[in-house]
Amino acid sequence: MPIINNYSQVKEIYQQAAELKIGLPVFCAEDRETLEAILAAAYEYGMDIGVDNLPVIPAWTSRYPARGQMKLVSACGDPRVGIELMFSDLNVYTGVSSPYKNLLVMPHLDHAFPWLDGDILEEYASRFASVMYDASERSFRENIKMTADYVEKMKRKVVVEGAVDEIFESGSEGQKNELTTLEQAVKFHKETGVDIIVPNVGTEHRATADKAKYMSERAQEISRELGRILCLHGTSSVKAEELHKLPEDGFVKINIYTKLAVSGGQAVAKNILSNLAIYLTKRH
Repeated sequence: MPIINNYSQVKEIYQQAAELKIGLPVFCAEDRETLEAILAAAYEYGMDIGVDNLPVIPAWTSRYPARGQMKLVSACGDPRVGIELMFSDLNVYTGVSSPYKNLLVMPHLDHAFPWLDGDILEEYASRFASVMYDASERSFRENIKMTADYVEKMKRKVVVEGAVDEIFESGSEGQKNELTTLEQAVKFHKETGVDIIVPNVGTEHRATADKAKYMSERAQEISRELGRILCLHGTSSVKAEELHKLPEDGFVKINIYTKLAVSGGQAVAKNILSNLAIYLTKRH
């Protein structure tokens, strides 16, 4: 099946997920191997439960300062080249000869700062199922104004996700990770018209569950007012035993990257340690 990037179709998939109280996982990738691993996992899980057309959301950042993933795809470090390569791979992986051809693949652009990724947000929007227009580093008023202008410009062209306020990096010094209030969430959603909102509910990027606390009650408070249109960033902050609550708390979209990076790194380290005798021979 071709890549799913039609606005109405993407909205329908999210609406169905919300009605079924399902949180759609978003897996960030920065290379072909991870991209295919995401599709392969969705395919294998679908086979296990008897559903061959599961929605799956591969995602990546462009020039995001914390980790510009598309700058890492190619040796030249050009994020536009990286994006073209990733879409090229997705076109093959969704083609008629691919085992993943029935998956509902909905690519997502994550953490696009308009002052860094303005060209990507403008030129590539129609190729994505959704984009995160991230102006959360600016003042609340400016964030609303910038996000609202983009939503108006891209009306019904792409599903837009907006961040009510900033989700901090784990270990950031001199910053207060304050929760999004209900009033802030309602005002942001009403005045921007975004399809999906990212509230700050205590989680942090690249944090472990013992360093940040997920505030379930705040998420529930916001979703009761706005519906199940929430996206969680900093999922690694959530304890394993709390993960099942996320869809019930209003999250229809759940971002995952740190777990993939850590697990992949551990696998590489384990392989190296298990084969040190081979890697450290005199001839090498």
